[in-house]
Amino acid sequence: MNNSKVKVHNTRLKFLLVIEALFYGISSALTTGLLFVYIVSIGAGVEGISVVVGVSAIIKLITHILFYKYPQFLITKIRANFILNHGLDRIFFIFIPLTQNYFVIALIYSVAAATPTTAFMNLAIFGSFSEKEIKDVTAKRTATLGVSSILGYIIAIILLAFLPPETKFFYIYLLGVAIGLMATSTISLMNLSHLESIEIPKSIKHPEKLFSTSAYMVAILAGGNLLYMVWIPYVMDHLKGPDYLAVAMSLVITLTSILASLICKGWSFKALRYNVGLDSVTPILALATPIALIHPMLSAISSFTFTGSNFIASFLFAGYKKWLGAIKPSILMAVILCIANILIAPIGIFIKEEYYLLFLFVFGIKLIAFILASTTIPEVAILPEQVARIYSFTFYDKSIMGYKISVELSKDTIMLTLRLVGLSLVLLFLYVIYRILFLMIF
Repeated sequence: MNNSKVKVHNTRLKFLLVIEALFYGISSALTTGLLFVYIVSIGAGVEGISVVVGVSAIIKLITHILFYKYPQFLITKIRANFILNHGLDRIFFIFIPLTQNYFVIALIYSVAAATPTTAFMNLAIFGSFSEKEIKDVTAKRTATLGVSSILGYIIAIILLAFLPPETKFFYIYLLGVAIGLMATSTISLMNLSHLESIEIPKSIKHPEKLFSTSAYMVAILAGGNLLYMVWIPYVMDHLKGPDYLAVAMSLVITLTSILASLICKGWSFKALRYNVGLDSVTPILALATPIALIHPMLSAISSFTFTGSNFIASFLFAGYKKWLGAIKPSILMAVILCIANILIAPIGIFIKEEYYLLFLFVFGIKLIAFILASTTIPEVAILPEQVARIYSFTFYDKSIMGYKISVELSKDTIMLTLRLVGLSLVLLFLYVIYRILFLMIF
């Protein structure tokens, strides 16, 4: 393509990506956005939410690791595969309100989560635009998703308030799936053929950078997701807030994320760093506030700081595209989300409704994210850049060494266990023979 054709193609693709976000935001608000509310409404609470999040994260992690190992799948007949997976991702949600068993919900949600829709979308963005354009498209899609999610949450609040209790979730989910398929239809208009010839780098040039940023992103997402998992049950069950107040919190979170996207997209990494510090304080504020009606205002603070904190990782990955390629960051970002959810799921399952401890866990995870950003990511760090690079490499080196030692110890432990099992079987076998001989002789 010549420059004029490339410009026209990119402009059209940007427009379609924003339109997809418009429909997807409404659909997501009416489906994924109500998932925790529905789980709490059937009496499952934090434990049920944690099981759903944990099981779906494990299934999604396994499938996305396979995609990371064999990325050719994503670039083979990419538009057809993207449409199929995007559509399935939406359709499976219709089955969730048909059951009140959170284990069944976990399985249904896992099937939807296993589809590589996010990886395809990231690939369409990372593989089509320059670093500057990626930041622009990311900010516009985030803002559009926010605006459309607000519309979705307003619809959800009205329907939750006026539909019969026994059928309201089914009809809301049905509407969400229908609108989601409209988002799927926009993908059929995208020209993604250029991605089928995209190069896949065989090695990673700066593993320490990728490791530090990935660890930071795991902490940010784990803290943010655990806070959301805990906050809604806390408001509904502990503070006795109505279900529409929980949805109103989601509405406020989305509205604030739009504002944060528009304000923070031009900030430097050093400026974005302050969001990470402020973000770590929000769980303490939530825990210290006993009035349910105040929590939507607190969620606005949390949403703004979390969006700015999340931009750090997204923008860094956009820069890594130069030496990491477009495919691996696309899949890796989905893998990181899975790892974050797997880490927090056991916390919710075992601690359950001990909200004091849960909020302290959120605070600790977010504090770890702030420490990682401040010391191991040169673009963000409080320390001089050269010192941060040394810490980044040391963090990577020690982590790899710890992993190797753990693997070796695990191998030794497994071998010792197998030997003990083998010895036990031999002794048992000898005992059986002895008993048989004893009975035969005596």
